[in-house]
Amino acid sequence: MEIKRVGELLMEHVPGIIILNKREEIIWISEMIKKIYSQKKVLNNRFCNLFPFTIDILLYTSKIFKTPYGKKYNMKARKVVDEEKEYIFVFMQDIEDFTNDKIRLYCLEKIISSINDGIIMSNAEGRIILYNKAQEKLEELSGKDIIGKYLWEAYDYKAIEMSEHQKVYKTGIPIVNKYKAHAYKDGVPKYVFYSTYPIEKDGEIIGAYSISKNETMLKSLLSETIELKRRLRSKKISKKDKYKDNGTVYSFTDIIGDSEQIKNLIKEAETMALLENNLLIIGETGTGKEVFAQSIHNLGKNNKEPFVAINCAAIPENLLESILFGTVKGSYTGAVDQAGLFEEARGGTLFLDELNSMPIAMQTKLLRVLQERKVRRVGGLKTTSIDCRVISAINEDPQKIIKEGRLRQDLFYRIASLCLYIPPLRERPQDILSMGSFFIGKYNNMLNKSVKSFSPELREIMLSYHWPGNIRELEHIIENLMIRVRENEKELRIEHLPKYIQTRIIGENAVGKIRKKQISLSEILRDIEKRIIVESLNKNEWNISKTSKDLGIIRQSLIYRMKKLGIKSKEKEIV
Repeated sequence: MEIKRVGELLMEHVPGIIILNKREEIIWISEMIKKIYSQKKVLNNRFCNLFPFTIDILLYTSKIFKTPYGKKYNMKARKVVDEEKEYIFVFMQDIEDFTNDKIRLYCLEKIISSINDGIIMSNAEGRIILYNKAQEKLEELSGKDIIGKYLWEAYDYKAIEMSEHQKVYKTGIPIVNKYKAHAYKDGVPKYVFYSTYPIEKDGEIIGAYSISKNETMLKSLLSETIELKRRLRSKKISKKDKYKDNGTVYSFTDIIGDSEQIKNLIKEAETMALLENNLLIIGETGTGKEVFAQSIHNLGKNNKEPFVAINCAAIPENLLESILFGTVKGSYTGAVDQAGLFEEARGGTLFLDELNSMPIAMQTKLLRVLQERKVRRVGGLKTTSIDCRVISAINEDPQKIIKEGRLRQDLFYRIASLCLYIPPLRERPQDILSMGSFFIGKYNNMLNKSVKSFSPELREIMLSYHWPGNIRELEHIIENLMIRVRENEKELRIEHLPKYIQTRIIGENAVGKIRKKQISLSEILRDIEKRIIVESLNKNEWNISKTSKDLGIIRQSLIYRMKKLGIKSKEKEIV
């Protein structure tokens, strides 16, 4: 073996090399060793005379050697036999040499594991190869259960195409400033604010990674930003003239409600307003979806741009395309050059209400526009880039209408980058009274009356009614009450309601009993409660679990109420 040649080859991988013979005498050293022992004789000296541990130990494990000047080196040894001659190779590596790839990788891994921002990295195949502790906290998942899995397996995606890492890997285009939930804990979505970038090496994309912001810090920052925006806006804009030029009427200050649900919902919506992602608002008819949409637009940075709204259920299918995308003169009889709503919205917001009523064929065209961020007028050849944010609203469960084929699943994922659910009025009874008081004040001013409150009987009935029309229905009923109350009366009572409304919210039998005053209020409410429960049981074929979910109460509570009201399991109607 040519010792010098072997030593020089090894130096390409490790700069510090010491070669010993069988007697542990040093017979060759690299330049790095010469610099360390510039004042000492090294060659032909025994190893144990220069170092504080034996070769036997280094053959078994690595050791840290510290020079008198404080420099630290990692040392390990290997024994090689060549033509019956025995050699010992000692490798010394500067543990503070950051030009060394292994040391740099070790340091980077330590940094990644200790920072507050979550980091997840995947390779070309879509397997997760890095998942740091901060990401574990944000998504409440375990790294040992995640690393090594495909992204779509780890996050239970229904299709590989839903993986944003794979999209970034294939396109090379980053996905920046998204707010979305990929992980779920006990059915609760874990929203994170993140950006995803491709990893490029030598001109080739080899993987992708995401950086997720610490949401506690982010929410604190967003709350401060929102509060500052409120203060600035209140100084600059009077209530009367607010937002009159952008096509809106409402802001978050116009949303009425004292319940925790509505307070938390407003905070969530305010956070979403500062982002630019497409947004889906889910809520029953009359819950105030457009009020939230306008409020989100007015808190956003593009609030001076137009807010353009369209009800997809109110426009015939043959006109919807031309209204949304615009027309070119001559494309059909009577057509003129006309910009569509996407163009009219410019850099503002396009609000698509009742999107679930849009025909499937039209949904396909809408999806293409949202994917390409370009629109082509009906009959035209030229495409125009669009810059508006799209807020959509549906009044049904999205999973239900996707299953029924009335909403494209790929369109749902495109419009629901952020998702806001507005609970119905029956799930927040505290707001029934606060909104009722608000509407009393509104109609006091309009009708020159001085009503202060509801009677105890009317209050109880309002709280027990299920309000299928939500806030819109509540205002309609308050308006009818206020019209019929006399100028000198101070409270609203059941008899102020028109008969058809009494029948709707109380029931035929109960109305008659109230008028004849045959039974007490508690008995009337008992009859109402029994009727509602039996109707729901009949609708759900007497399935207790389905009925409790339909009524918005827990299963045990429903069973208790059935026993209390004398509703037997085989009963099919009230007798």
